[in-house]
Amino acid sequence: MKALVVVALAIASPLAAQVVQERVDMTVAQRIRDEGLNRSQLPQLADTLTNVIGPRLTGSTGMKKANEWTAAEFRAWGLANVAVEPWGRFGRGWERVSFSGRVLDPWIQPLQGSPLAWSGSTKGPVTGPAMIVVITDSTQLDQYKGKLKGAFILQDTMRAVTPEFDPAPLRTPLDRLLDTTRQQQQQGGPGGPNAADFRARQQARAALSRKVYDFLRAERAAAVVQFASRQYALLSPQGGPQSSVVRDTLTYDPLPAIQISQEQYFEIYRNVSRGMPVRIELNVQNKWLTEDQQAYNTVAELPGGDLKDQVVMLGAHLDSWFGGTGATDNGAGSVVMMEALRILKTLGLQPRRTIRIALWSGEEQGLLGSAAYVKNHAADLAKISAYVNVDNGTGKIRGIWNQSNEAVVPIFEQILSPFRDLGVVAVRHGNTGGTDHLSFDRAGVPGFNFIQDPIEYGSRTHHTDADTYERLLLDDLKQAAVVVAYTVYHLANRDEMMPRKPATPATGTN
Repeated sequence: MKALVVVALAIASPLAAQVVQERVDMTVAQRIRDEGLNRSQLPQLADTLTNVIGPRLTGSTGMKKANEWTAAEFRAWGLANVAVEPWGRFGRGWERVSFSGRVLDPWIQPLQGSPLAWSGSTKGPVTGPAMIVVITDSTQLDQYKGKLKGAFILQDTMRAVTPEFDPAPLRTPLDRLLDTTRQQQQQGGPGGPNAADFRARQQARAALSRKVYDFLRAERAAAVVQFASRQYALLSPQGGPQSSVVRDTLTYDPLPAIQISQEQYFEIYRNVSRGMPVRIELNVQNKWLTEDQQAYNTVAELPGGDLKDQVVMLGAHLDSWFGGTGATDNGAGSVVMMEALRILKTLGLQPRRTIRIALWSGEEQGLLGSAAYVKNHAADLAKISAYVNVDNGTGKIRGIWNQSNEAVVPIFEQILSPFRDLGVVAVRHGNTGGTDHLSFDRAGVPGFNFIQDPIEYGSRTHHTDADTYERLLLDDLKQAAVVVAYTVYHLANRDEMMPRKPATPATGTN
């Protein structure tokens, strides 16, 4: 006989108090804890994904290997409807092959750098002067005409750099987790009455950026040089200038674009600013992949029972940038979701609803894989009860965001209650953005992102060359897999689907 705990909470509504009761199965929760904490396969999964397969830029060989490997694991576990599912045209793939460079004057030193994704290659070693080119208006282009051939272009101005006097805590303090006055606003720009102005400014900046880039190509500059987003010589190589345009055609020949450390960039910038000549030597070689311009998600299912036509989804993005091996962003989330489903399958648990896992590509280019999935499966969205996501590093789960869906707060509070001793204490009010649950939330499907301890995610590993297996806290990820496994199992067994948010009222005038 199963041990069930029926929990009742009262929540306020405009009309009357409603009582939400969840049948929390403590026996199943304990079995999941035992399997996930004592017989976890997560370390092996993380090791293979990061150390054997490596970085997984969408469209790359590494991404293809990751899709195939995850599908093979799912088949080996006995999951159903396993597929590497194409979601649409992404464009040509790109891979880093080699990078070498030096500063020759005023003194010799190696470049601390990397090419940026979808940037061009040099024709062997090239040498030229560093030049500062700061253009805020297209009328300024003429002053540089005929002056940039063979030059290394510094477009980024310097910024202040200070020591980390008050480093962020590695664990989220309890008072912050439980502080109801704090709400995280959805990323992506302001809404409200100024949204149109914000979009117009963005479009104007994008148009100027494209015009400047085309000008630099026409002037035959040697390369564009950017500085990294982090201090302490950490590199964070992401997409190069106009990368979406570059990958969209087979004939576009982009400029070499490189990133170097902040400290080295600022040193070069200071010398050029004072009129001291700086010469750079660079040899960067990259590879284009054009045979298959489709991109893919990996999907699999644990079939349901009496409510099998309804679905609970869990997911994470499998793609990464390429500075490190994509360990905390987001190999961690991917193996957590894999391990969660392995736990349920190993224990022989039979959910009422089908539980579907999806590992996305194209997230780093704008949630492309999950957004395409939602579009391609639009007819099935009404049958998806909820989607849950992990994508904030290696830290243990501390709760979940309600994504401004007040009706789910008491439900999640009860679902997560068996794991308070593991640090899961908060259902936060408000929105969090920047990852794949937004694709579902925007389509009206309840989509949620778990809250994780930050560890070094924001300060060291996010998109950097330090994002490797060494940065994973495996015990934290085991905890996360346990929490996710029970969450999706419980959601799959509720009598009702998860409540949707009320439709947003129409605005505007006729």
